[in-house]
Amino acid sequence: MSLSVPSRRLLRGASALAATPTTITTTTTTTSSLLPALQSLSLTSNGPFVASARSIHTTSPNHWFWNRNKSKTDSPLEEQMRGGTKDAREALAKSVSSRVEGPAIFEDETKDTASRAGSSRDAETGRPMTRAGASLVREHLARAADPDPRSRVRWERKMLVRQVRRGTDPFSREPRAERIARTERQLTSKSPVLPTSTKKLVKLAHQIQGKTVDEALVQMRFSKKKMAQEVRYQLEVARDLAVVERGMGLGEKTKTRTDDSAASAAAAGADKPVEIKTKDGKWIKIDDPTRMYVAEAWVNRGPWRGVVPDYRARGRMYIKRKPSTSISIVLKEEKTRLREAAEREAKKLRQGPWVHLPDRPVTAQRQWYSW
Repeated sequence: MSLSVPSRRLLRGASALAATPTTITTTTTTTSSLLPALQSLSLTSNGPFVASARSIHTTSPNHWFWNRNKSKTDSPLEEQMRGGTKDAREALAKSVSSRVEGPAIFEDETKDTASRAGSSRDAETGRPMTRAGASLVREHLARAADPDPRSRVRWERKMLVRQVRRGTDPFSREPRAERIARTERQLTSKSPVLPTSTKKLVKLAHQIQGKTVDEALVQMRFSKKKMAQEVRYQLEVARDLAVVERGMGLGEKTKTRTDDSAASAAAAGADKPVEIKTKDGKWIKIDDPTRMYVAEAWVNRGPWRGVVPDYRARGRMYIKRKPSTSISIVLKEEKTRLREAAEREAKKLRQGPWVHLPDRPVTAQRQWYSW
């Protein structure tokens, strides 16, 4: 006997079947024994129920939105919480719920990485290491700071051979640029981008150019410009870097004698002030050749900080861009100005006195007029 009942109506009436017994065939069957059988049956084209692997369902299981926000696999943390021993799960839950201090929750990963690198601080090796797993052994630090020691040694040997060859060869001559770099110190410092324009900052750059560091700091301290305090801070940073990194401005004890005769004489007689004329035509007095001054100062245009709409008449709108600028400062010692002044005087002496009609042959003469 076949039962022609739609599957949806049959499942909808399952609650009613649970209250009263239902007679499908000649045998009385309860719902508790009927439902598992219905789940394992499917409809055929002929109509009767036939046992099949496909279960009865009311909605297609292949809808696109079913597994849209569901992850197919669990995270490693969930897998670790589900599996493992009870002590391991409690330790993991305690490390996750506690505050991140010291080694934090990545302590095991850091130890594993460090142990693989051979730089962990454990009972076996005893090597020091940082929190991130970096080794503090001298050989490891040297390998990080000097990755190619053979090339560095070859370069140092080449430079040493070149210096000795130039010093021992009577016909060799040290280049002027190398002599200046060896005997004089300088420092170039560039500031981060400042929220101002190049037209405003270039005025301050012109104001401190050519002045000593102390005088430039005084000018920026009492200036009414807004960016003057930023320039003052950059001057202080450049001064400190020059003292610490290059040893500039430390007085007469650290001065080096130059090969130039005029500069050497000025450095030897540093106890008495020397008055020189700068390239700008100003006369200055120098009592300390190691005193620092601002040799160069220029500005660099930085990226735009943003845009602001400018609403105008007749429904028009313009775009205003916010500029940014940085300032670069070059600090040198007064011995550089002494050398430059001596070179200008020597060039003047080599040229000789000016003559209105010099005694030289007349050239470019023709037998006719040029016009």
